[in-house]
Formats: sequence, structure tokens, C-alpha cells
Amino acid sequence: MKKKLLVALILTFISLLLWEIGKLYIAYNLSHYAGYYVQQLPRKEGTNPELVIILTHLDSVERPEVNGLTYNLRGNGGIIKDDSFYLFDVSDEFQLTISDEDGDYFFNHDNGEFLYYYTDDIDNTNSDTQYQKEAELLLDKILPPILEAQPKPKINLQKLFNYKYYKQFNE
Repeated sequence: MKKKLLVALILTFISLLLWEIGKLYIAYNLSHYAGYYVQQLPRKEGTNPELVIILTHLDSVERPEVNGLTYNLRGNGGIIKDDSFYLFDVSDEFQLTISDEDGDYFFNHDNGEFLYYYTDDIDNTNSDTQYQKEAELLLDKILPPILEAQPKPKINLQKLFNYKYYKQFNE
């Protein structure tokens, strides 16, 4: 009887240990390979899941040192290109700043949609499609090299990633 109880306790302990290791691996996999998974994620028109996922997982995705890209991992983190483009996570929005311009582009923190263009000199916000197109062109100078550098996962958890993020980028 004592032997059966001991075996049951050992099996329970091993099962719980394996369960926790599995949960840790899944969390690691979804975070480390987020840049790969986001490229295959279905999305609604106007959203930018690549922007959201890369900036929120900047500390764990691959960060190539190409095309003048550098990374600021302090605080919320940010991406710097050629010391002229600054893309930062500013708590409730993403901000894209160009050093030789007076204005900044802002994006929704939840789904990456363009929100507005803000200028200091007139303290004004503008959400014209012209500024949206400019912002998309600027993002195309920053994000593609990072997305191209993302490795393919050994164990593909794309379905789990889609389950986790589908609603965020499709509502």
C-alpha cells in the first residue's frame, strides 16, 4: 500500500513538473518566434500586427544589426534607424519620430492602426490619409529587415499564436 502511494506521488510530481516545463516552453516559443508567427497572422485591413508584435516582443525576437538599425531595450524599448528614424513604444501608443521633421506619427497600441500626425509648432493633430501613407512608407524602411531576420521555429505553434492574437487584429 505504501509502495503504491509513493509511486502515485512520484508520478503526480513528475506530471506536474512536465506540465510546468511545457507551459514555460510554449510561452518562450510564442515570444521568441513572434516575429515569424505574426507574418502569417490573418488581419483586418488597416491594422499593423507586425508593428505591435515586434515592438512589444522586442526583447525576445531576433534583432538584426543591418541597414542602420539599432535597438533601445531600456524601458518600453524602441527601434532606431540611421539615427534619424525613432520608433518607440510610449505606453498607450507607438510613436514614429523623424529627426529632421517637426511632427510625429502615432499608432494604436492595440492593433497598430495609424491614429494621427502631431506637430509641436501648431499643437495640432491630423489624421489625413496623406499622413497615413507617409507613415506606412516610413515603417516599410524599418520593419522589413527585422521581419526577414526572424527564424522559423522548430516546433511551429502558429495555431496557438493565431488563437491568442486573432481577435486583437480582426475587430
